[in-house]
Amino acid sequence: MARSKKLKRSSGPGGKRKAPRRPRSYTPLSDALSKPFTFADTELSEGIQRHSLGGLLAAAMGRGRRSDAEPLHRVLCALLVWPLLKVDSIHCFCAELCQILLGKVSVLYDFLGREDINWRGLSSEVAQRVYKQNDLGPRSQRAFVVDDTSEARAGRKIQGTSCYFDHTEGRTRKGHQMLQLGLAGEKGFLPVESQLVMGEKAAIDKPKDKPFKDQRSSAARDMGRAREQNKQKRFREMLQRAVRAGLSALYVLADAWFGCKENILCALDNDLTAIFQMKRGNLAYEYQGASYTASQLYAIVQRRMRPVGPKARYKTTSLVVRIDLQTEAEQPAHWVKVRLVFSAPVRECPETTWVVFLCTDVTLKDAKILEVYALRWSIEVYFKEIKQNLGFLKEQSGRYELAYASVHLSAIRYLLLFEAMLRNGRLDYGEIRDRQSGQLQILTYASLMWQLFRALIEGALEGLVKDLGQAVIQKITDAIDQTVEHFLNDALHISPELVSADLKAEELGYL
Repeated sequence: MARSKKLKRSSGPGGKRKAPRRPRSYTPLSDALSKPFTFADTELSEGIQRHSLGGLLAAAMGRGRRSDAEPLHRVLCALLVWPLLKVDSIHCFCAELCQILLGKVSVLYDFLGREDINWRGLSSEVAQRVYKQNDLGPRSQRAFVVDDTSEARAGRKIQGTSCYFDHTEGRTRKGHQMLQLGLAGEKGFLPVESQLVMGEKAAIDKPKDKPFKDQRSSAARDMGRAREQNKQKRFREMLQRAVRAGLSALYVLADAWFGCKENILCALDNDLTAIFQMKRGNLAYEYQGASYTASQLYAIVQRRMRPVGPKARYKTTSLVVRIDLQTEAEQPAHWVKVRLVFSAPVRECPETTWVVFLCTDVTLKDAKILEVYALRWSIEVYFKEIKQNLGFLKEQSGRYELAYASVHLSAIRYLLLFEAMLRNGRLDYGEIRDRQSGQLQILTYASLMWQLFRALIEGALEGLVKDLGQAVIQKITDAIDQTVEHFLNDALHISPELVSADLKAEELGYL
C-alpha cells in the first residue's frame, strides 16, 4: 500500500506560505552598515553633495586656505569615511579619496587641528536639513531627549582633558564628556546639537605653552562655554535653539540629572510636556494641602503600590500634586499641577531602590507616561552607534580642538548615514504579526522600544518571546551588552547600583 503523502499546511489565504519574518534591530544603523550592497562611502559622498556640505564647511571656517590646498569636499569626505575603514560596507571606489586616506593622512590631522572651524554650527545645520527634508513621523510621537556620555582617558593628564563624575559608576573619572540633545520619534533618533562639558569642580584650561592662536576662534569659544556653563543651562539653551529652528515635538525627556525647576519651566514655556525622572532631595511638592518631599510621598504610596500581574517585575502608582516653579525668593509663587509616577521592583531589593517620574500633563495615564519615557533609550542607542562605528573621540590626542571636531564629525556621519538609510528604505526595525487581524505590521522604532518596555513592566516577556522569537531576544541582548532584565533597569535608572550612584552624586553635590 502506497504511503500517503503529508499535505503541507498552508499558512495564508490561497495556500500561500507566510513570508519569513525580518529580524528586529535595536542598533539599526550599525546593522545596516554590515549589510551587503550598503556602500557607506557612497552614501556619505552623496549626502555631502545633497546638502552642499563643501560650501557649508567653507562658510564655517574663520580663515581662508591656500589656493593649492586639497578641495574642501574631498577633505570632508575623507574625514567622514576615515573612521569607517574597518566597516565591511566601505569600498572606496574614488581613487582621489584613496590617495588622501592612504598617502596624505597628515592633511586630515592638520585639518582636524584647526581651531577656526565652527564644527558645532555645521553639525546643527546638517541636523536641521535632515529634519526638514525627511519624514520623521507625527509630532505626537516625537520627543526631545537630553543626556550626556563620556570617553574616559587613561594614564597621565593630557592637555584639554577634564574630569567628570560618572553617575553610572559613582566616581570621578578623567576624560571628555559630551552633552547631547536629540529628537526621538517613530523613525529613529536625530542628533540635534552636541556640546563638550567639563565637571564644574574640575574645569581645566589650555596649557600656557600651547594656547589657542585666537581666543575668538570657534574652538576657543566652545572651550569657554564648556568651562563656564553648567549642563542645566546648556540644555535649556540647546532646547530653545532647537525650537526656534523649527524642530517640533510634543515631549521632552530627561533623567534625574536634569530634573529641576528651571528645566521644567523651560519645557512649559516652549509648549512641551516634560517627563523627567526626579531627584529625592528637598524639592517640595504640595499634596492635600501639605508640603512633602519625594521620599515622604513615596512612604505614603508605598503600601498601595501593586504589580499589574502575577509575573510583573515592577509596581507603579501615581499622585497628582502641585509644585512651585518659582526660583526667585521675592517673586510670587508659580504653582503648576504635575503627575508623579512612582516605580519600584517587585523582587526583593533594598528599600531605597525606587524612582519617581514627573509629568507636566496630569491627564496622561501612568502607562502612557512610561511608554513615552521609553523613547529616552534611543539616545543610549545613538551613543552606542557613534562609539562603536563612527569614530566618537577615537583620536589619539587630548587636544581640545580634536575632541571638539570629533564629537561633531561623529554626529555628521550618523546624520548622513541615517538619512541615506531612511531614503533607500534600509533603516527598518522588523515586523510583528497583529494578533487580531493576522496582518504583518511594520515595527517603528517607538513601537519596538515600547513592546519590550511594556513586556518587562507587565511580566509578559514570555509572550513577547513567542511573538518575536528567541533569536530576537538574543539579538536584543547582543545589541545592548546586558541581560534583558537589566535593559529596563538601565532605561529607568532603577537598578540598585544606579540608584546608589545617583544618591551618592546627590550627596556630593554633583546631582
